[in-house]
Parts: sequence; structure tokens; C-alpha cells
Amino acid sequence: MPVRFDEVLVTLDIGASELSAWIEQHWVLPVEEDGDFLFDDTDVARVKLIAELRNDLGVNEDAIPVVLRLLDQVYSLRHALAALNEAIQELPESAQDQLRAHLSNDDDQTISH
Repeated sequence: MPVRFDEVLVTLDIGASELSAWIEQHWVLPVEEDGDFLFDDTDVARVKLIAELRNDLGVNEDAIPVVLRLLDQVYSLRHALAALNEAIQELPESAQDQLRAHLSNDDDQTISH
């Protein structure tokens, strides 16, 4: 269920100008409808993260986009790995065993370097 701009402010205890700036900088991308911004669960979580980075951890404004991009990349990689894992589970057991052996060999080589 979408959360309105004012509700996000109250729930996360942040200022309207601060949240507006984050939207303008495209750090968070809520849907605009009838002159109000609507935040889904992901948007609210991202606003909470930005608030924690800025207010609790003291991450400066220039670093926020870098942190967000890195987190977005991690999320994308996790999604890709989950899809890959599902595809692997559909392979015949012998192919799965070969893949495990290959990955185990790669791990051994990485550790030895």
C-alpha cells in the first residue's frame, strides 16, 4: 500500500525539504500522483537508509549516490544469483555435480593466489 509524502515525514522523522531534495536528486523515486508523492515499501526503505546514512552515520552528501549505486548493484547481483540458482536447480543432477566441482576448483585457485 503506497505511503504519502507527509506520512513518510512523520514515520521516519525527517524534514520535508530534506526529503524533497532527495527526490530531486533521484536518490529515491516515488510515484507522483495528484500533486503528492506516493512511496512503495522499497521507497520507504530507501528513504530510511538515506536518513540513517546522513543523520546517524554522518555520510556526506557527495558519497550518498556512490553508496546507493553500490547497494543497487549488490541488489541486482543478488537477484541475478537467485535466478541462476533456480536455473541450476532445474539441471540434471550430473550437471549440477560438474558445476559444483568446477566452482570448487575455482575457489581453490582463488585462495591460492
